[in-house]
Amino acid sequence: MNASNPMIPSGNRDSLSEADAWLVLQTLPGMTPERLNRLTEAFAHPADALEAPPDVFARLCGRKAREVLDKDSPVDLAAGIRREASNLGASVITRDSTRYPEPLHEIFAPPGAFFTEGEILAADRLAVAIVGMRRPTDYGRRVARQLAADLSRKGVTIVSGMAYGVDAEAHKATLEAGGRTIAVLGCGLTRNYPAEHKELRQEIAAQGAVISEFHLRAQPRKENFPRRNRLISGLSLATVVVEAAQRSGALLTARLALEQGREVMAVPGPVHTRKSTGCHHLLKQGAHLVENAEDIINALPEYARNMLDNPAQIRVKGLGPEKGDAETITKAAPHPNLTDDENALLRLLENGDSTIEGLTRKRGLPAQEVSSALLRLELGGLVRQTNSGTYERVS
Repeated sequence: MNASNPMIPSGNRDSLSEADAWLVLQTLPGMTPERLNRLTEAFAHPADALEAPPDVFARLCGRKAREVLDKDSPVDLAAGIRREASNLGASVITRDSTRYPEPLHEIFAPPGAFFTEGEILAADRLAVAIVGMRRPTDYGRRVARQLAADLSRKGVTIVSGMAYGVDAEAHKATLEAGGRTIAVLGCGLTRNYPAEHKELRQEIAAQGAVISEFHLRAQPRKENFPRRNRLISGLSLATVVVEAAQRSGALLTARLALEQGREVMAVPGPVHTRKSTGCHHLLKQGAHLVENAEDIINALPEYARNMLDNPAQIRVKGLGPEKGDAETITKAAPHPNLTDDENALLRLLENGDSTIEGLTRKRGLPAQEVSSALLRLELGGLVRQTNSGTYERVS
């Protein structure tokens, strides 16, 4: 946010935490990513936006959002939302939290907050989205299942939208393979949509996470799904389209992935069916052609491939060694197996440098490279992130 913007009010906001301010803004009626982005550009702090003059706030966010704030204080609104989430057994993750997935910070207008059933882990940075038609062919179902199972066995988290068809097949195959999977909903967590996937949703939450940026009671409206799709691609290093018509939500997810700087991949299909036209269009536009899981892994960023090549760096339930074994392997692994930059960061952490900014300055690397190296060290059990967002070496 722009800390020098003249629209910033000077009122006292001590009673409203930054986390609660993000939560209230995210869940106000009519709040869209575009409106939230407008607020972050206009105000230095989310609480400042909530203290804006009523006419200014209504102009930026809509009349309905303003009416809610006229009836209840942000503090009371946040407390009520948190109580409802707690009663559901759901967690709230806000943009200021260290638990907020780092990849989402990189997309346009990331959610101010989202709700989750289950748990998002650091290892979920190694994620690939698998999307496609709700009514795929048998070929499409088989391919989706094979790709998801093979990727999950290698330590990749599978992200999809829990819809019928390709989404469901990818989730199910990952669960059967013992891997981690994340489902992103286009409705609130109080809604079971699709209703037939209630049991699948419970299994995903137990072995991964089910998340939604929508208010807990939000209905699965048509306009929600493009927003949902931007999170599917945003959480993932790559988006793989298995089967898709020329106009489909899967192609929208692929376009969003491209805009977010992620890899786009597609599985070719029979030329005589319209269910292949979307994938073939993507391939003509330069998407990576996918025949198997290795094609996907080979197109991932180098740091991700390096992590997948070292099972001791991946501590995911059901994949590779159990946590205790992984810790033993990591500690026993000689430091010559680390890169020069990783060893240098470990030495800097021993000397008390604990923030990405400080490590970037001392090592002379771009912040993104430092962040990626710290993630590899964290997954390897050599460093950990504290509640305050700093890093420390694990003895």
